[in-house]
Amino acid sequence: MRAVLFIIMAFWFLPVSSQTLKIMGSDESFLPFYYGSNLSEGILVEVINEFTKQTGIAADFVPMARKRQAWALERGLANAVFANPLWMPLPDQMHAVGPLLTWRDRVFAQPGRRPDSFDDLKGGICLRRWFVYSDGLEGRIGSHLVRHDGYNAQQMLQMFLRKRCDYIVMNETEFRFLAQLGDVDPEPYSTELIDAEWPVYLGILENETALIEAAEAFFSTYTVDVEAMLPRLPRPDR
Repeated sequence: MRAVLFIIMAFWFLPVSSQTLKIMGSDESFLPFYYGSNLSEGILVEVINEFTKQTGIAADFVPMARKRQAWALERGLANAVFANPLWMPLPDQMHAVGPLLTWRDRVFAQPGRRPDSFDDLKGGICLRRWFVYSDGLEGRIGSHLVRHDGYNAQQMLQMFLRKRCDYIVMNETEFRFLAQLGDVDPEPYSTELIDAEWPVYLGILENETALIEAAEAFFSTYTVDVEAMLPRLPRPDR
């Protein structure tokens, strides 16, 4: 009887265990959420590693240019992505699991400056080149704010810490991670002013029924503990 039950269970789990969750990540990486060789480090990587450990389902992060993500899904090179539903590639074909965490672009200020609204922002502000910010912020650039652009988050933060600008707008987790790497206390720079906020989901192709069921079951009891993960994340290669 036990042998029969074992065989039945083996065939029951085979459709899930034989598949791989192939999650696309930007080929530029995304500190501290995924980075490293073939996107092998980061908060979301640790989450998916735990998913694999508990479900037995293999999972990989697939470096992919953002403009090619829909193309990759259509050709079977990937079957999942972390995103907000508004920016999900092939939204009509994706099932969103979550939300798993919240993305916040926070305004950080030099010590002594504590803006309560965008009307309080005056002086220089460090932003990322080609990045689109909220209307409330964009509307003040040029008339009340002098914009200083960086090509990436690391360059922006260096400019800010060297006091080339009075403010910086960054994802709050990314700011804390980079500050931690430089032995900088982020608290004196933090403000309550949020520029943008949205939930992040794991989007899986709708035809991947077994993967969706496994992900829904896993994340119904699993909480992404960013606070616990952040201090132990490894330093990026570059």
